[in-house]
Amino acid sequence: MSKPTLYYALFSPPARACLLVAKLIGLDLDLKLVDFSKKEHLNEEFIKLNPQHQIPVFVDSDGEVYVDSHAIVCFLVAKYAGNDHLYPQDLKRRAHIDHRMHYENGVLFQVVKDIVARNIYGGEGEFNARSLTLCHNAYSDLEHFLEKGSFVVGNELSVADVSIHTTLVTLDLLIPVEREKYPQTKAWMERMDTLLPDNVEINLKGARALQTRILNCMAENKAKAQ
Repeated sequence: MSKPTLYYALFSPPARACLLVAKLIGLDLDLKLVDFSKKEHLNEEFIKLNPQHQIPVFVDSDGEVYVDSHAIVCFLVAKYAGNDHLYPQDLKRRAHIDHRMHYENGVLFQVVKDIVARNIYGGEGEFNARSLTLCHNAYSDLEHFLEKGSFVVGNELSVADVSIHTTLVTLDLLIPVEREKYPQTKAWMERMDTLLPDNVEINLKGARALQTRILNCMAENKAKAQ
């Protein structure tokens, strides 16, 4: 049987979460880079895999296709990990992990989407007040979660930590997580940096790529407005 395949791009926090979880559990993947600058996410072959034309997409060794990073990372742990530490069988803990991943998707990642919509596609040259409010509200939520343990659910690393961290690293480059306001979050970020394999090469490199794109677009938008 062939190796499982992950369609990805490093600029994408959700794709990076899948890459990092695979690294954590020792899963060897066939990696397929999707070049958005060449609109490869819109070609016929990719649309057959995911009509929503989004990454990541995971194709298991049996040919089954899975989309959405949260579904993918949970599946990876359930099928391929040597234990269930990252996504446990215990229903109480799992429910809290699920909640944190819904927070990542529905609250934290929505800040990234808001910035992209406004500053890449919407012509805005500064961070909108709405984006800043959404961002700091999300940071405050995360600070609250981390008051209860070393990780986002208690004192054990989970897939929720990985998912949240990939998005937060991106946002931190744009709207910094200030230690004075968010001490628990800042300490957790530093802790995660030491725990995630190839964090600089995968996570920070991808986050910087998206940061560069956003800042370049903002500079162009400012120039056009003058």
